[in-house]
Amino acid sequence: MAINQFLTFVLPKKPIEEKYGGIPKQLEIKHAEWEKYWENYDMELNDAPEPEFEDAISTKWWKGIQIDIAELRNEIDKIITRAEWNGGTSWKTEKAEFDHDLSIDFNEKENYIEDFRFRTDLTDSTLTFIKSMLDLCDREEWILMDDKGNLCEPKIQNLAELIKDSDADRFLRNPIEFFENIK
Repeated sequence: MAINQFLTFVLPKKPIEEKYGGIPKQLEIKHAEWEKYWENYDMELNDAPEPEFEDAISTKWWKGIQIDIAELRNEIDKIITRAEWNGGTSWKTEKAEFDHDLSIDFNEKENYIEDFRFRTDLTDSTLTFIKSMLDLCDREEWILMDDKGNLCEPKIQNLAELIKDSDADRFLRNPIEFFENIK
């Protein structure tokens, strides 16, 4: 991951509203548990076991949400170039000055999205990629989550609040200070 990219998870709004009686400001992400999980992950297996803990990332928010995955892939193809990789479907800007990417892990057997995320290159002042993604999320009634579990509606001003003080934002504002403060 490039340091100037901002990671955003895409989640369906309805199951979160049903679970919490509305949209909370933040969902829990168990970072220490994920670190242990990835330390014990065997890349040779190429099929990750389910985490033994539940948090905002491991919860199957998309299960039960009707998605025409072919139609969704076609919609995303209009935004960014597709690249097949590691069994999932990924997209990446190709031969461009900006480094955006997107991935969707789709469970073909059970017909649901397991993981949907994208990374925005914050050096892209055109905002074309991010505006297209926000429009798609808004149309489909999806919400956004950052890597700290903070949630927001798919509006540019809401996402800007999540980006503010992210690692990518701190790096772009002052790279020397950013590296001096790495633990």
